[in-house]
Amino acid sequence: MGSIVLRGGTIIDGSGSPGYRGDVLLVGDQIRAVGEVERGIAGREIDVGGLVVAPGFIDLHTHTDRKIFDNPLGDSKVMQGVTTDVTSNCGIGPFPACTARFAELESYLGTLSGSLPDSGICWTDFNGFASEVEKVNPGINLAMLAAQGSLRIAAVGWDDRPPTQAELVEMQQLLDASLCQGAWGMSSGLVYPPGSFAKADELTALAKVLARHQTLYASHIRGESGTLMESVEEAIELGRQSGARVQISHLKAIGKPYWGQGLAALGRIEAARASGVDVWADQYPYEATATSLAALVPGWAQDGGIAALLARLADPALRETLLTAIAKEMTIRGGPDRVKISVLKTAENQLWVGKTIQDVAAARNVAAEEAVRQLLIEESAKVNAVYFSLGEVDLNGIMQSSIVAVGSDGQAMNPERDRAENVHPRSYGTFPRVLGRFVREKRLLSLELAVYKMSGLPAAILRLADRGLVKAGFKADLAIFDPASVSDRADFANPHQYPEGIPYVFVNGTLAVKDSQLTGEGKGEVLRKK
Repeated sequence: MGSIVLRGGTIIDGSGSPGYRGDVLLVGDQIRAVGEVERGIAGREIDVGGLVVAPGFIDLHTHTDRKIFDNPLGDSKVMQGVTTDVTSNCGIGPFPACTARFAELESYLGTLSGSLPDSGICWTDFNGFASEVEKVNPGINLAMLAAQGSLRIAAVGWDDRPPTQAELVEMQQLLDASLCQGAWGMSSGLVYPPGSFAKADELTALAKVLARHQTLYASHIRGESGTLMESVEEAIELGRQSGARVQISHLKAIGKPYWGQGLAALGRIEAARASGVDVWADQYPYEATATSLAALVPGWAQDGGIAALLARLADPALRETLLTAIAKEMTIRGGPDRVKISVLKTAENQLWVGKTIQDVAAARNVAAEEAVRQLLIEESAKVNAVYFSLGEVDLNGIMQSSIVAVGSDGQAMNPERDRAENVHPRSYGTFPRVLGRFVREKRLLSLELAVYKMSGLPAAILRLADRGLVKAGFKADLAIFDPASVSDRADFANPHQYPEGIPYVFVNGTLAVKDSQLTGEGKGEVLRKK
C-alpha cells in the first residue's frame, strides 16, 4: 500500500476553521495523519509549501449523468479540484426506469448533452445504472440522486394530471428501492415537464419516503422570477410537512425586475432554519443561467411529452398563443439578444451555436419568438441555451452565506471532445472562480469560508460521512491549489479552458492531476449511502 506525505502546505481543512501550516500523510486511499509528520515515514514526499491543501471539492449540483460515458475521467471537474459530483439533479436522471417507457426516458435525458452506453438504457434502477458507470472506471466519485421526473415517467408517463393512488404508491416504492440501493435522495425539477406536473401533496408523499431514509430532497423550485418567494415557500413547507432535509438548487432571481429577490429568498430560508426546518441552498458564481430552450415554452404545451410539444408548436391554431408566451418568458430572461444558443443536434443548424436568438431571428427575417419556435421544431426540442439574466446584487450577497454551498450546475467535459458545444463556462470554472474572483479579488468571503462551502458544507448537507474534511480517517480526496494564482480561464466566448493554479488533485489517494495536468488515472467510485 503506497504512502505519500504532502509537506509544508497550508491546511484549510473544510470545517471553516482557520488554516494552519502542516503536513498530510496519505496511505492507500485514506488520510492517515494531519499536522506534523516525521521524515522518512512515507515512500514519497511532495513539497506543497506555499500551496493550500484542501478537501477535494464536492459539487453538490451537477448533470454529469450522460457525460461520464464521454469523459470518464471527469476531466473539467477534476481539473477544478472537484473529486465528487452529485448527479441527477433538477429531476432529470437515468433512474428509476420502466422497461415499457424506455423511449420516453431516453427522450427526457436528451435534454442533457452526452452519450448513453452503446446499448442505450439497459437498466431499471440505481444499481443497474451504477454498474454501467463502473464499467468506464470513473475518475471522480459520483453520488447519485433518484430523479423525480424519471419517477413520474416510470409510473405515470408524461401526462399532466395527478397520479392515481396506485401510481403514487408505485412512485413511493420505486423511490424506496433507489434509496435502499444507496441513492442519496431525490431531486425535482418543477419547471421541467413531467416533473412540473406534480403538485405539493404528491411531492410531500415522496418526501416522506426520503425522511424515513434520512436523505435529501434537492429541488429546482417551481419559479425563479415572479414566483420565486412562493416557490421557496413551497419547498420549505414540504420539508416542514415531511420531515425531509431540503436543498434549494442554484438559488437566484431571474430577470432584472426581480433582482434583489434572491437575497429576500435567502432571508426566508434563514428564517425557516431558525424555526427548525432543515433547509439549505446551493449557488454557482455567474450572472448567467443555462438550460433547455424549451424552458421558454409554457408547461401546458409540454403535456404528453416531446412529440406532443412538437405537434403543438406546429399547430396553426396555437401558434399566436405560444408565440406570445415565448416572447413574455424571453423578455423576463433578458430578451433575445441575451439568449445564446449553446447546443444543437442537427448538422444544418450548427452555424447557430454561439449565436443569440436575436442573431437567428435577424438572419431568418422573423420575430425572435418565431426563431425559437422554428429551432425547437427543427431540433426536436433538443436545444440548449445560455441566458444572461441574473444580477450582481443577488450573486454577491448569496455568495457570502455559510448555508449556501457551491454547485456548478455543470457537467464533466473535455476541451477536444466537446468543442462543438458552446456551453456555459461553469463546467470548467466554478470552483476556481470562487477562489480567485470572489475570495482573492473581490474579498467577499474568506478562503476558509469558501473552502467550507465547497467541501465540509456539501458533505454535511449530503451526510457524506468520510469526505469533505482534511482529517485522519477520511478518504484521501484532496485539492491542492495556489491561493495567489488560482483562477478560472473559461469564459462565455471560449468556455473549454481548464483553470490555473491547481497543481495537484487526489481522488481516493491517487493523483488525478499532477503538475496541473491530467494523469489519466481513474480511481473514482460510485458512492452509496449506507
